[in-house]
Amino acid sequence: MSRQEAHPVAPQSRIAFLVRLLSNTLSQQVERALKPLSLTQAQLAALAQLTFADEGWLSGAELGRRAGVTAQAMSGAVTELERRGLVRRSPHPTQGRIQRVHITEDGAQLLDRAQQLTEPVDARALALLTESERDQFRGLLLRVMTGAGCALTAEEPPGG
Repeated sequence: MSRQEAHPVAPQSRIAFLVRLLSNTLSQQVERALKPLSLTQAQLAALAQLTFADEGWLSGAELGRRAGVTAQAMSGAVTELERRGLVRRSPHPTQGRIQRVHITEDGAQLLDRAQQLTEPVDARALALLTESERDQFRGLLLRVMTGAGCALTAEEPPGG
C-alpha cells in the first residue's frame, strides 16, 4: 500500500496524542508548582489517595495502582514520605507481607499546601471552559479513561 493510499492521520486528530501532550504539559507545570515543597507527583498522589482511604490506610501496591505508577516507584515515594514524617507504616494484623500506609497530620497539612500550589495549574488549563463544560469534560475524560482500562475506580473522590 502506498503512502497516499494509507490516508495518514494528523497527530492532532488522535486522542492518544492529544492526551499525552496535555499530560506532559500539565505534569511539567505540577512538578514546578511542587518544587518548593520538595514533593513529587507520586508523593502527592499518595497523600491524596490516603486522605480518601475508606479504612484510613492503603497498601503501597494499592497506592501505586491508584496513582498510575509501579509498586516499586510508589515504594520509593512512600519511603521518602515516611522519612519526612508525612506518612507512617504499620504491619497488617493478618497479612504479614502487607504494610499499611497511613497519612500523618503533617502529611495532611502538606497535602493542603500542595493542592493550593497545584490548583492554578488546573485553573489555567480549564480557563477557556465554562463550569458546565468543565463538568462535561471531566465526565467524558473519566469515561474515556475507563474505556482505555485506566486503574481509576468509580470510588474515586470528586476532584480526585
